Amino acid sequence: MPDGETYEVLQRSIPPLPEDNDPEYWEKLREQFPMPPDEAFCNTGTIGASPLRVLHAVVGYMVQSMAEVAHVDWHGGGMSLLSGYGAYTDLRSKVGKLINADHKLVALTQNATMGMNILSNGLELPRGSGVITTDIEHPGGRCGWELLAKRRGTTLKMAEIRFPVEGPEQVVEAFEESIGTETRVMSFPHISSEQGMVLPVKRLCALARENGIISIIDGAQATGHIPIDVEEIGCDAYYSSPHKWLMAPAGNGFLYVKDTLIDDVWTTLASSQWDNHEDNGFRLGQRGTGNPALLMGLEAALDLHFEIGPERVYGRIKELGDRLRRGLGQMDGAEIVTPVHPEMCAGLTTFKVAGVEDRKVQDELWNRGRIQPRALREGKGVRYSTHIYNSEDEIDRTLQIIEELRRG
Repeated sequence: MPDGETYEVLQRSIPPLPEDNDPEYWEKLREQFPMPPDEAFCNTGTIGASPLRVLHAVVGYMVQSMAEVAHVDWHGGGMSLLSGYGAYTDLRSKVGKLINADHKLVALTQNATMGMNILSNGLELPRGSGVITTDIEHPGGRCGWELLAKRRGTTLKMAEIRFPVEGPEQVVEAFEESIGTETRVMSFPHISSEQGMVLPVKRLCALARENGIISIIDGAQATGHIPIDVEEIGCDAYYSSPHKWLMAPAGNGFLYVKDTLIDDVWTTLASSQWDNHEDNGFRLGQRGTGNPALLMGLEAALDLHFEIGPERVYGRIKELGDRLRRGLGQMDGAEIVTPVHPEMCAGLTTFKVAGVEDRKVQDELWNRGRIQPRALREGKGVRYSTHIYNSEDEIDRTLQIIEELRRG
């Protein structure tokens, strides 16, 4: 059962957003989040810290739906008690607004992994067809292709991204070197999960298009983090997990498929709308019974994102990330794994401290400063996320602690 402090959070009223010209805008915006003011959450790359209005939307809907459960008429009327079957046109339209896509090309999923598996299972790729992904792709964006290769006899090639990456051309060249006559799909992240590298996705999609290849983007780390315009990017498909940078509750995702391809994608989870090609997003998004309160949370997160202003959000994330990287770059013994090219970095920064184990860096940031980043596996560094609920002071305290560790 929730303790008294948890109940207090649920009963806390949602403060109004600060005025746009308020000089203390970001400090006051921090009040939207239930985290204690002396704690800094810097692991948005794993899961975002949902604001109060998202929590209220989820919990409030669950409580109200159960209070009114006997009022629901299954022939029409009353609250929706189940998700996974409806069209959710308004919500899909808001997702479409975020990425510049028609809602009929957008399917609601549970997460990015579900979106990519709908694609890997749903595309008709003959035996021997080639798929290229990267050696830095997250398992959620890679393993569906591994399964397809083992089960259906496609081939899977990894484009090797050699670090350090000085500029976008290196990434494009890695894919150019990997393309063969059998290649039918190029699948790559918009932002790599471990290194925080923003890939040159527009150039990669153009490369795919020039070679008659389907381009698929893993946007798990991008939604709510950097601008996304699927029309400008020119991708054939894009999937994501808004529970990270958009700060929606876990259990939400979306999949976009271009109009020239979506009719040819078989749905993986079939329900009553499995053959509805009038609304392909509805067709691909049916997934059986789910919790509609989570969709209320996704909508609340989208609404907040639009109210603050997407460009303002993206700018703040990048500003704080740049502040961290500048400080690390001036520090002997600190290695920045993330490319520092201005087009290839944003709010995710992975770094190492010479002579100090990654886990110790993580632990000491918490013990000395109540700052919580994430030490990656196998000595790959410490991944530090900057978001709108972080501050310049938290960045500066982080750098001070790292300097103390380095000297120690």
